[in-house]
Amino acid sequence: MKNKFLLLLLFLFTANISFAKEPRIINYDGKNKTIKVEIDGKEYTLDVPIETPSDISKQDEQDSTLSGSAVKKKKQYAKGPASTTVGSRLFTVPTDTLLPKKGFGFDFTHRFSEPIKSSTNYDVYGLDGFAYTGIGLYYGITNNLEAHVFRTSLTDASEFGLKFQVFKEARKFGTGAPFGLTLSSGFQNDDIQNSIDPYVQAIVSKVIIPSWLKVYVVPTYAWRTPTIGSIGSKSAVLFSFNDPKHRGFIRNEGTFGLPIGAALQIIPNKLSLFGEYTPVLSGFRESKNAWAFGLQILSRLETHVWTIGVSNTPYSTFGQFIVGAPSNNLHFGFNITARIK
Repeated sequence: MKNKFLLLLLFLFTANISFAKEPRIINYDGKNKTIKVEIDGKEYTLDVPIETPSDISKQDEQDSTLSGSAVKKKKQYAKGPASTTVGSRLFTVPTDTLLPKKGFGFDFTHRFSEPIKSSTNYDVYGLDGFAYTGIGLYYGITNNLEAHVFRTSLTDASEFGLKFQVFKEARKFGTGAPFGLTLSSGFQNDDIQNSIDPYVQAIVSKVIIPSWLKVYVVPTYAWRTPTIGSIGSKSAVLFSFNDPKHRGFIRNEGTFGLPIGAALQIIPNKLSLFGEYTPVLSGFRESKNAWAFGLQILSRLETHVWTIGVSNTPYSTFGQFIVGAPSNNLHFGFNITARIK
């Protein structure tokens, strides 16, 4: 037993002295990326490719591909609320969102015709009434060019258009464009005019608070717009609106307006508040300028946006909504937007 105890003590002693001492860092040279350590009383200098936090942030701004000895920096773009990166429109005002190449998406619009103030609890404040619906399909031709087709039940209007992104807003001032610019153009055909009615617009976007607040200013001109409220139009009967000011209409008259919209994130990546206002600056105009406000709900995977709003206009094509609204009555409405690919 005594011999076994002595053997155990001998084993523990030899095992303890065989362990190497823990290395001690003497100095780190960040410039030359070397580190000096002491091991068992001896000093060693090692080459260690350690990245400091500043090195990591710089690397994030660089592209992984090299051209010779030059490093190409990766462009960083300003980001607004997450909901603005999915939908092609806020409520009616267009956004600068484009699908990627070969991407596919759609949106569905629903505008209740019955005003809220004239409704009773029997028809749920207009929700049981007649509604104007629209559906649009979108396709990414390239990463900067998108095509769409949209049709609404109001006057059976069909719209075809292209959207081209000229440049994006830079994330930091001085590193690129101070705002985003996207050009959009197309034409509309309906059952009243039965003609090709073109429109053109410039979508200017600006992120005011990164990831939280983004605004849009969209100067738009549309040709041959006096269709909705003109004498004898189908919509005049539906809206009980037959130009109370008796201004008269010029069939080929156009409209120039300045739609303004904004989206403010309330709950990160879930809920945003939006607002729109479309003043008519010249040309044909209905009784009131158009406006809308409401909420945007983003899906968990950020592929769908459900927009619930209140507006004074049921129009959804660009040629229609630019002229304003028949009145300032409140109408419920909603959009469903999805990116399939």
